[in-house]
Amino acid sequence: MRKMQALILAVGLGVFLVSSVMGATVMVKLSGPGAVDESTIRVGQPVSVDIFIENDTIYTGFTMGFKVTSPDIKSIEHLADSAKGINKRGNIKGHNGWQGKEVWDLGGVYVVDTAFDGVLPDTLGFGGLCVKHQYTAHESEKKLSFDMVVPTAGTLVIDSSFFPPGGKWLFSAPARYGESTAPVWKGPYKFKVIK
Repeated sequence: MRKMQALILAVGLGVFLVSSVMGATVMVKLSGPGAVDESTIRVGQPVSVDIFIENDTIYTGFTMGFKVTSPDIKSIEHLADSAKGINKRGNIKGHNGWQGKEVWDLGGVYVVDTAFDGVLPDTLGFGGLCVKHQYTAHESEKKLSFDMVVPTAGTLVIDSSFFPPGGKWLFSAPARYGESTAPVWKGPYKFKVIK
């Protein structure tokens, strides 16, 4: 009887562990002087769009993209900081291991920002590969961000996006950990921009 209970417990624990490996979750939050609250931005004030990721497994590569759109705002201003960014213009930052080659050791986080010029819609893509390292499990934390100023009142939407040439959302896992999957996206996020 005890052997049967131990077997049932082992199988149950195995099923729990396999089912609990769900992958990654991606969400957006605001910070900075222009962030009135979690859904409101103040006109003319710098605001940081912070990309948070929660991960519960191991990955060796990723791609994901975002778009900034609006039904009534024609453009936004990207704030540049050439000394601190992960792209040439310096207006996109990496955080918690994503700013260098600590995790994504094959060149760091790649940024596709050719359509990220402030004229809406803006599209932004990211990718990274591990050769010697692995992207391991962690609680929700800020991984990427970009600063902007919204010059007029209205509505701003940040959503997931395909980005050219081949940028769909995908987190690649080593075969022994499971299939490569798209992370869970908590958006789209709609922000009210007020004076």
